[in-house]
Amino acid sequence: FLYGSTLLFAMHGATILAVGRYGGEREVDQVVNRGTATERGALFWRGTMG
Repeated sequence: FLYGSTLLFAMHGATILAVGRYGGEREVDQVVNRGTATERGALFWRGTMG
């Protein structure tokens, strides 16, 4: 259980870093355009996991 949760936390952190690297943090400032960083993360995971 500890191994799985640590792995999941590491993958979550890597996703946040990848989204931030591709410009996700710029869209966080735009409250009107909210959700785009989350959609970018979802697209990143869809491409990563297949």
